[in-house]
Amino acid sequence: MVYQIMRKPQKLNWRKLLLHIARITALAVPIIMGIINTPAMRTQTQSAATPVPSLEVVSVAPVHLGASMALMPKLDFRTRAAPSGRVAAGPTPWIKPAVAGVLDLFKQKRVVALGDDHGLAQEEAFYSALIRDPQFAESVGNVVVEFGGQASQGIIDRYVAGEDIPLTELRRVWTETAGWIPGPTSLGYVNFFANVRAANLKLSSEHRIKVWLGDPKIDWSKINAFQDLKPFLARRDDNFFRIIGDEILKKQKKTLLIIGTGHLFGPGSLSARFGEAFPSMLAVVTPFTGYIEPECNAKVVAQAHDWPVPAVVGPVEGTSLKSELQLSECNYIPPEQLERMKAMATAPPPPGLQWQGPGKPPSPADMIAAQISMRSGANSDAISILVRRIPSRNRRSIPTSTLTLTISRKRAGARNAAFQAGSR
Repeated sequence: MVYQIMRKPQKLNWRKLLLHIARITALAVPIIMGIINTPAMRTQTQSAATPVPSLEVVSVAPVHLGASMALMPKLDFRTRAAPSGRVAAGPTPWIKPAVAGVLDLFKQKRVVALGDDHGLAQEEAFYSALIRDPQFAESVGNVVVEFGGQASQGIIDRYVAGEDIPLTELRRVWTETAGWIPGPTSLGYVNFFANVRAANLKLSSEHRIKVWLGDPKIDWSKINAFQDLKPFLARRDDNFFRIIGDEILKKQKKTLLIIGTGHLFGPGSLSARFGEAFPSMLAVVTPFTGYIEPECNAKVVAQAHDWPVPAVVGPVEGTSLKSELQLSECNYIPPEQLERMKAMATAPPPPGLQWQGPGKPPSPADMIAAQISMRSGANSDAISILVRRIPSRNRRSIPTSTLTLTISRKRAGARNAAFQAGSR
């Protein structure tokens, strides 16, 4: 007879079992997360077609599982916004050094518009870096700018071709403009023309960069009051549209467009007009200049800590970048400005001011939506990151560079000689 020795059944000690699970989990999670966060694994994750959703450890209340549950790690593996503010919503966007990112956009589009947040020194420096890249002249060759009046087109043509132009004449390029009263005062815009000249001096005449001054042509001898200037303000976008349509797209060319972000968003904007007349020809890059709240900017910066600066990141639509630009409880418009915009629905315009654009004036809702698009970049094709630290928007803390345009006659000759010599 064969006897089978069996142990006496014992009651399962749930407390001990849960303690063992807790110890194993506490050891395993850091090890697993450490492996995931190695450079090799991060590279594999970034290159995957569908990125792994972000994992967050958050506290959850125990639900009727006894007192021993308090000894277990409180883990919740739901996909939700990580503490940095990132929301896993779509694939990861591409991230490129700014110059390379814009030049790559020209492989897909014939017009790339850089939304200009007037006066940002870093953005102005980026414009010059872009046109100095030899690939720009080779693959693009044209640039349309808002900060120049078309009446001075002959002056800028001669200057960027290498001819010496007296400063008293050259300054008309950026001071005699309808949309800038007074004319642009940031030194970066003036330096841009000097950098185009410097790039062209290294090129043969047929390969030189062409600068198109986009502000309407005006006979300034007939402008004696603001009322004389008003008709030209309504023609500004028409002029940009005509130059790019007739001189660039219809001739199968490409161009960079540098223009204020306000021209690119909202009803009747240039983006909308190009979308109707020339579908799929335009890409818009907007500078991300920050939320109002510093803590919201910190969340964006936390994601961009290892990005090149400056960088261009895109696409926005259909990637996780869109959600980063639309963080909940984060704002782009100060409350007092928001209230003023809402009040415009019932308040008449100030004396002497009328809507100068095409069609009816935009509603407050349209204006608010356009402002958010301008400042967030959420409706752009890509965004540019210009600084490592993004301050809050309720103070103008990104440095600006200003050029004093009032020059005494005695100093004008010296300034002119220095400007010409520095551009060679």
